[in-house]
Amino acid sequence: MSKSIAVIAATLSLSLAGAANAAGQVNVISWSGYFSPQIIEKFEKQTGIKVTVDSYDSNETLLAKLKQGGSGYDVAIPSHQFVPILVHENLLERFDPAKQPYYANIVDNLQKPSWDPEGGYSVPFIWGTTSVVLDTALYKGPTDSYKVLFEPPQELQGKVNMLDSVNEVMDSASLYLGIPLCSEDPKQVQQVLNLLKAQKPFVKTYSSKAGSVRENLASGETSMSLFWGGSSLRAREMKPSLKYLYPKEGVVAWVDNMVIPKGAKDPEAARQFIAFMSQPENSAMTQNFLKHQSPIKGTDAFLAPSLKDAPELHIPEGTKVVFSKTCGEGAIRLADRLWTNLMR
Repeated sequence: MSKSIAVIAATLSLSLAGAANAAGQVNVISWSGYFSPQIIEKFEKQTGIKVTVDSYDSNETLLAKLKQGGSGYDVAIPSHQFVPILVHENLLERFDPAKQPYYANIVDNLQKPSWDPEGGYSVPFIWGTTSVVLDTALYKGPTDSYKVLFEPPQELQGKVNMLDSVNEVMDSASLYLGIPLCSEDPKQVQQVLNLLKAQKPFVKTYSSKAGSVRENLASGETSMSLFWGGSSLRAREMKPSLKYLYPKEGVVAWVDNMVIPKGAKDPEAARQFIAFMSQPENSAMTQNFLKHQSPIKGTDAFLAPSLKDAPELHIPEGTKVVFSKTCGEGAIRLADRLWTNLMR
């Protein structure tokens, strides 16, 4: 009897150890502050898979990390225009999410999108717009144009933050100047550079670290920033006088996507993580935390009331919305030269 119990106990111990090993670990690299402790805790409790999260502050930084070998990351979250670049560079695993049941949860216009037309490499995680947020307690003038950002009035000079990303800065500047995104015309890119150089003396910081940008806006260290809609909402919760603008020139839209880097240590754990994050209730948890828009159907029932009428998340009718593009090699070279010149 005691021998049988010992055998059973040993067998059970081995099976539990096997289950623990099978559960694995998922190493995630994402934009800073993208996951609440609650969503990570829920995933770990539900699956037994441990999660580690590293962060980056630009798509360019992510690209460099993955080119250097990826440091064993299982999931990354690049913006949509970088997905084709990562595929072209052979930096992503093809895992065909479009064939999985959860893919039907994605809103129709983001299923098999232009940056991943077969739904082979990516799943939308969160989306939103990029525009201007400013402190209306300090500035009372017109807010219908990017002019306030690129040619700041005296009360805002020296209190401006610009995102530390050539793509996002160039896209917004191009909208303001009426220049096509990803221009390969040196004269047009020179126009953008001239605009940004004229603006630079009035820029206090170039930063894409969302938490720091919000804190600086709330404290008054800065009073205007090129920023993302959901992050602007979080900043407004800290300082109600902040306002997110919808300029007449339009706003840039972006979609951040979950992908599996080439050479992922635990691709099965990565697939489980992506499927989990694509469920309506879990996506709503992410939206409630980040305040950006969810790409998943059926989240409304789980959303915080404050999000249902937030101006940062509801684009006014008639607003021009332009999705950022994957630039060609010529445009990338010109953009790199522009940024190097601007940062001197």
